[in-house]
Amino acid sequence: MAIRSFVALELSDEVREHLVVFLHRLQRTNATVKWVEPENLHLTLKFLGEVPEERIELVSETLKVVAQATEPFPFTVRGVGGFPDLRRPRVLWVGVEAVQPLMRLQQLVEKAMERLGFAPEERAYHPHITIGRVKAMVGMEKVREILGEYVNVKFGEVFASHLTLFRSDLSREGPTYTPLAKLNFAGATSG
Repeated sequence: MAIRSFVALELSDEVREHLVVFLHRLQRTNATVKWVEPENLHLTLKFLGEVPEERIELVSETLKVVAQATEPFPFTVRGVGGFPDLRRPRVLWVGVEAVQPLMRLQQLVEKAMERLGFAPEERAYHPHITIGRVKAMVGMEKVREILGEYVNVKFGEVFASHLTLFRSDLSREGPTYTPLAKLNFAGATSG
């Protein structure tokens, strides 16, 4: 059996609370957007896709080596945007400042997973937290208006002390993310 998996950093309670308030505001626009559930908000470092169950242990052990080569570090969650852009977005996101330790960690994860046979990401890494997937342009005017107010808003800090390997189970209600492994950074005790 294959397990749909990804590697991510979890968010701080502070950031999550700010994002929940922000999401509630956006949800009230009734735009045709599938908003991300608050408990599913995270910063993806690498999407692995379908991983054979017997390889999960190897993936986890490999990530543990990466985690132990990484010092805990802070990053700031600030601003908003959309892919490919805000005029006709498919994905809406909250920004994450591309601090050097974060970008280094993402590269380490990318290279380690590539050695295990996972295809490298073709696009340059752009750290972000997905908050919604646009189904249609209905109601997007109001969404863009609200997003415009948050272009430079700081949602808070996250102190990253571990990597998490998540399993993603898809259903009609939306995805459920379950941590498969939490891998502490060098010198970090909790996670």
